[in-house]
Amino acid sequence: MLHVVAGSNAAGSLQALVAAGRLTGTVLDWPDELGNGPLADADQVDPQLRTAHWLRLLQAYPLAGADWDEAWQRARAAACRALLQAWEQGTPLTVWLGNQAGEVLLLCMLAAQCPATSELWVVDVSQHLDTPRPGLWAVGLYGPADLATLAGRARRLAAGERQALAAEWARWQDAGDGVREVHDGALQGRPLSCYDSVLLEVLARHGSISAARLVGEAMGGIGHAFVGDVFLFWRLQGLAGRGLLRLVGAGRACRVEAIRP
Repeated sequence: MLHVVAGSNAAGSLQALVAAGRLTGTVLDWPDELGNGPLADADQVDPQLRTAHWLRLLQAYPLAGADWDEAWQRARAAACRALLQAWEQGTPLTVWLGNQAGEVLLLCMLAAQCPATSELWVVDVSQHLDTPRPGLWAVGLYGPADLATLAGRARRLAAGERQALAAEWARWQDAGDGVREVHDGALQGRPLSCYDSVLLEVLARHGSISAARLVGEAMGGIGHAFVGDVFLFWRLQGLAGRGLLRLVGAGRACRVEAIRP
């Protein structure tokens, strides 16, 4: 069994279960957060649109290392190779997910790509575990002890379910650039600028604030969806480019200042 999950925190918890003998198989950390950016080539081994999207995000991320862009591309290529090898060998896949858009889209993508002869299973943490964030579930919220209770509770997807998920993936591939969220169990699209107002509201309360703290407060204030800090740092850069705020300094020392009329 190949256990597929999005994000290093979630993958680390599952890997700990495998190491402890509480979960059978191997773990694949899918590094491409599918909740934002174009998806037209997201199922390709060498996706030009996805790579360009991540490069624009990472160049604005103050915590990024010098080779994060290359490391991301290597990790993604390795994940694609692992999936192809699993399908060639007939290894069944189990996708672990909650109701975070990137996780849901990962399942949709795999349903579209997985050969009909390969089994596809799913573990939906939202069906089994309480959540520290009301209405929001993501595998990365849980440690090994919580996820251990779900070992052996995977559900095999029927052919009709896989076809429906594949159709959903095709729809989002054609939807263009943007942000995806899950509302009432369904994926919905929003513009890339949809969280800009939250960033500006936090800044208005402080006047001057470190970029890291501003992004952290904004993430906590967006209560209806999971939003990553990498994406929000990129939006800050865009707001500065439009003259709506000022960025002072660089890297971890970067501060954000409101522009007074």
